[in-house]
Amino acid sequence: MKKKSISVVILAGGGSTRMGRNKALLQLGNKTMIEEIIDKVRPLFDEIIVVTNNPEEYPMLRDILFVKDTIKTAQKNSLVGIYTGLLTSQNPYTFIIPCDMPFINSELITYMIHQLEEEDILIPFVEGHYQPLHAIYGKKCLAPIKKLLDKEQYKIINFFPEVSVKTICDEEVTRFSKDMICFLNINTYENYLTIKENWSGI
Repeated sequence: MKKKSISVVILAGGGSTRMGRNKALLQLGNKTMIEEIIDKVRPLFDEIIVVTNNPEEYPMLRDILFVKDTIKTAQKNSLVGIYTGLLTSQNPYTFIIPCDMPFINSELITYMIHQLEEEDILIPFVEGHYQPLHAIYGKKCLAPIKKLLDKEQYKIINFFPEVSVKTICDEEVTRFSKDMICFLNINTYENYLTIKENWSGI
């Protein structure tokens, strides 16, 4: 699968209840968290999409397509963002990443791109768990995702039985990220302060 056939979607839902502010705009070094993520993925993909209902908060971002959630739900959830990104992307496959995962590993993402064949989802399955917000999704996922959303069910992996799934195992991931820090989310302000204090732009 050539990289030109894959878009990247960054989920930037805005205010977090645990963080109390927009995580994407938190500063790490001399950049915001979302700028750090975009800098890492820009060389890998020919289309970058940010899903956010507040695009006006990102005037510093260039050559980015901003889209708002296509479906309104009572509670914020990542499944709507995935659906919106897949629906918007111009390519048959889309790599999904959240705005609060600053340690993403470009080499691991490149490896995943090269492993992609004809399956509908390519996803890390590590320590007994899927990583649905660090995965590649195909357009065939749109219909089963919409079925879940119509039922107001928002657990991402619930539609996996309806599509073909290929996994990346622990051993493959640790070749690129020994401690699996690439999957670390910044969920609380205390987490952020700790990472900010030790930030070296990994």
